[in-house]
Amino acid sequence: SATSADRGDSMQARDGQAPTQSPSYAENTPANVNLPLSMDPVLAVVTNSTGQQARRHLGDDFSQKIRMRPNSFVATVDSRYVIAAGFWDNSFRVFSAETAKISQIIFGHYGVVTCLARSECNNTSDCYIVSGSEDCTVLLWHWNARTKAIVGEGEVPTPRAILTGHEHTITCVVISAELGLVISGSKYGPLLVHTTFGDLLRSLDGGAELSSPSNLCLSREGVVVASYPSHHLAVFTVNGKRLRNELHSDNIQCILVSRDGEYMMTGGDKGIVEVWRTFNLALLYAFPACDSSIRSLALSHDQKFLMAGLATGSVVVFHIDFNKWHHEFQQRY
Repeated sequence: SATSADRGDSMQARDGQAPTQSPSYAENTPANVNLPLSMDPVLAVVTNSTGQQARRHLGDDFSQKIRMRPNSFVATVDSRYVIAAGFWDNSFRVFSAETAKISQIIFGHYGVVTCLARSECNNTSDCYIVSGSEDCTVLLWHWNARTKAIVGEGEVPTPRAILTGHEHTITCVVISAELGLVISGSKYGPLLVHTTFGDLLRSLDGGAELSSPSNLCLSREGVVVASYPSHHLAVFTVNGKRLRNELHSDNIQCILVSRDGEYMMTGGDKGIVEVWRTFNLALLYAFPACDSSIRSLALSHDQKFLMAGLATGSVVVFHIDFNKWHHEFQQRY
């Protein structure tokens, strides 16, 4: 068919960059294989556009000024709550994932909240939530695992710290409670590294081409990966040393780092998910092209499945085996 021919052409075109594989689809697999995703029963039963399906809608109060991106939303570690940014009243809100009802509205910024991030934690421990805004500040909040809410000193939620130093709208933010660091980027500016107490430590400056970072990841070892509108990818240490930067042919929409920090996944407008070695930005692998731009990436808890959210609204699941690129396992493959 024309589609398979096009796919073949696109794979040949990519031969010079990274090895690809022929797509294998779930329909061709044995019936007893456990697929990583199952349809939510509510969505599976309700087929009309009204009724139960509508209650899972996050509302119409989003600001028209900002484009929704993966970092506009954060899920709690137990996936029972979704925290969303981008509302016209400068708030961010906590929704129940089960009912899509608002459980909390948090005010603190003087501009539209543009991005959110959560620190690492387990099901029973508290964590940090950080929010970046058009008001050029990053606020640090405390999520209480017992009350399932953002808490403050009194009854009203108040930020634990106010992080300043940016001169324009915050575009991306990450936090590590283990490292005690918050890293944030802004339009026309560099990445800034703060402590979770609010102290500014340093900037990760890479020159004119590495400004206005759009996507940001932080590994547990303190390696920072950022993508820029100039199509550059850059890797820094939290101590300020730039390890490497590469010019990419795609406009990268999302990046993700594996749990051990060794590997990075990127997706962009060309619809291709690529796997990289984090420290030296060596391109290891390219998955088969999807039929539209890739807007978000997530790894399953066991790190065996990579999920890509497409511009069409579809979710594509890839099987991924990081061992095949690990130097200790090279002899096996």
